[in-house]
Amino acid sequence: MNVISKMGYGIGQLSDGTKQAAFTTFLFFYYNQVLGLSGSLAGLAALLALVADAITDPMVGHLSDRLRSKWGRRHPYMLAGVIPFFIAMYALFSPPGDMSQLQLFSWMLGMAIALRFALTLFYVPHLSLGAELVDDYHEKTSLIGYRVFFNYAGIVLVSVIGFAVFFPATEAYPNGLLNAESYSGFGLFCAVIASSAMSVSIYSTRKAIPHLRAPEINSDNKAHPVMAVFEVLRTLKLKSFRNIFFVILLFASLAGLSQTLLVYTATYVFGFTAEHLAGLSMSIVVGLLLASVVAQKLSKRFDKRKSLAICVSLGCFTAFTPITLYVFGILQLMDFNSKFLLVFIMNGISQIFFIAYVILIDSMLSDVIDENEFNTGNREEGLFFAARSFATKASFGIGALMAGIALDVIALPKNALAADVAPETVNLLAILGGPGLMLFFLSTILISRHYPLNEARHQEIMAGIKSNNENKAAQAA
Repeated sequence: MNVISKMGYGIGQLSDGTKQAAFTTFLFFYYNQVLGLSGSLAGLAALLALVADAITDPMVGHLSDRLRSKWGRRHPYMLAGVIPFFIAMYALFSPPGDMSQLQLFSWMLGMAIALRFALTLFYVPHLSLGAELVDDYHEKTSLIGYRVFFNYAGIVLVSVIGFAVFFPATEAYPNGLLNAESYSGFGLFCAVIASSAMSVSIYSTRKAIPHLRAPEINSDNKAHPVMAVFEVLRTLKLKSFRNIFFVILLFASLAGLSQTLLVYTATYVFGFTAEHLAGLSMSIVVGLLLASVVAQKLSKRFDKRKSLAICVSLGCFTAFTPITLYVFGILQLMDFNSKFLLVFIMNGISQIFFIAYVILIDSMLSDVIDENEFNTGNREEGLFFAARSFATKASFGIGALMAGIALDVIALPKNALAADVAPETVNLLAILGGPGLMLFFLSTILISRHYPLNEARHQEIMAGIKSNNENKAAQAA
């Protein structure tokens, strides 16, 4: 594939990046701090929406694996998600006024489920499409690099414009994030960006449709879509996928917890305003520019499994250094500008390795799909990426629930300015968002070290698939 084709495919992930930034950075804070919804209830709504994903993700994956149409297996479902996503995103940030706790909880839950389902219609087939477009072991890492690039580009775009344009500090709202009237316009902005990216990706990849694999008709393909929920459990029988699934689940949940707490730690621990957060979000650009190169270099030098351990170790060391310095009373000795510069630099460096980590994970998952085809004779990208999608979406569901419970436990007050929060509460928040999170992130190494595939084994698998296909062609002739 050429660069233009890779970009056309990858830009679709702006939609997921938009959703991630909107959910983990703004949505929880909006419902909890601005609208006054209990942190535990906000987290519960996020978790219940995740449970709905556990049903819809494998169903959409199953259906897109088996669809026969002139538009191929993936594109009709991708197209079906565009308009519903637009509507749900806007509605989520535009709840009716004067709602009770139960009504707020119900609105957040209902709109989150609707938006997640609309994204699933695009997201799962789009991920599956990427596994079909290339076969080469290292070319997969390159293609996925474009997808991850646009995913994080969506996060940066929404974060920077959100903080700087929609939530600037004003005389009435020194913390612009507490201005309830700005959130409706922000939701509309997110809806336009995400739905436009989906449409561009669908249009850009249409020429690949005639060259993609058609589904094979057999008894398994005739199974009811509801059974796909149970079929996901079958994928976990494959050791290599089971390992990757739990790595993604743990990493994504911790990333969601970290992102949900980001606004809280930046505001109450570091004393940053929305404008500072906009500038801090730009540090991710460093990761976007270098992560794909780092992922490819590391995987060629150390293989993908060892590269994961390197990435998460270096990412944790740099990401959590500033807040750890705060816990030990060192950061407080620095002036404000030096403190901001330190956080900016460390966050930028950490994003190189964390984004490279995500690229490597998806590249490994594509290898696992090849292994499954070699073992079973079936190409089931949709099923495997449905399981991956569920694990990734846990970033907001499980992460938000953990964050909500933690915020209620430390009794962080609602609609509070930094000066209004007790020092002991800020210290607890710093410990939670710093050393505590770092230890959990590093624990992913203990799981990924058991991943069984490497480049040599993948080459054997691809040779076996080629031989099997040649034998099928000979028998058909």
